[in-house]
Amino acid sequence: MSMRNVKRVSFFCPTQPTGGPEAIHQASHALNRQGIRSDIIYVGGDAHIDIGDGRLTYRPPSHNPALEVYRTYEPKVFRGGAMSRQHLFVLPEVYAGDVTSLRGASVAIWWLSVDNAMVTTDEPTLRALFANHKVKHYYQSAYARDYLERSGVPTSMPLSDYTTPTFTELTTSGPNAETAIAFNPVKGADLSHVFFAAHPEFSCMPIRDMTKDEIVTALRRTMVYVDFGHLPGKDRLPREAAVSGAVVFVRRLGAGRFAEDFAMPDFFRFDETDVHSGELARRILAVHQDPAHFWTQQEALRQQVRGEQAELDDQLLALRGRRRAA
Repeated sequence: MSMRNVKRVSFFCPTQPTGGPEAIHQASHALNRQGIRSDIIYVGGDAHIDIGDGRLTYRPPSHNPALEVYRTYEPKVFRGGAMSRQHLFVLPEVYAGDVTSLRGASVAIWWLSVDNAMVTTDEPTLRALFANHKVKHYYQSAYARDYLERSGVPTSMPLSDYTTPTFTELTTSGPNAETAIAFNPVKGADLSHVFFAAHPEFSCMPIRDMTKDEIVTALRRTMVYVDFGHLPGKDRLPREAAVSGAVVFVRRLGAGRFAEDFAMPDFFRFDETDVHSGELARRILAVHQDPAHFWTQQEALRQQVRGEQAELDDQLLALRGRRRAA
């Protein structure tokens, strides 16, 4: 599973800036800082990839939003390379079906989202992928690790991402004051609609159509953040909310089921029944009535989020058979 004999790492990456592409830019940037050559193959638009005679040639897309949005990670654009065992190609799970085209090179699948793979890749292809012991598997979440284990993958290795310093640079000393409930209206929209329709006593703060700075400002005001989504991986917004001072509730689905992904007591996990029965509303009201008590219970989550960047560095070093200098 290691990168011990790898001299170059190339990541396939969608051009649309979302949580997965940011993770890819973070890992590539970290490898370059560690002295390992790493670049990115952007997929989408008029990008062109051709494999032949033991080489992969590439023409980048003329329009690439991710390159601009993630420029702080100093991304290196792939310009072509040999298909050798010392060249590792890392594909996010949405491109898992393309593994067989990379014969001759080392290949890894990075499971940033379990659910996306089930949409983009058919079941026979996934079974063949899991049976191919030449393919490495990296997981972003304990949820993904569990999925790989249940799918018969004997060995996989952790490769996470991190919440940006824009959020983690602030050290919160207590809960935020505003009682409006922040949430992502794109994730779990049906369930969030049911909740707010049943509880007009709660004001809501949808996090949408905002710049990064606007999200920071919103999350540093709100006392409670609720994630109604399916959490196909360690989604960014709940982590950003926690480190910004909000008390976070996550749906007990996907990564929301795992303490390794969200280090919080079960009080802060809910399911659809809790929404319909009013239990989630009662828990949120309890937070509003004694925010300091419940905010203190999420210190482990905040510490977990603040340590993510160092954890990613350590994971990459471990994949290379090294560890951080004392």
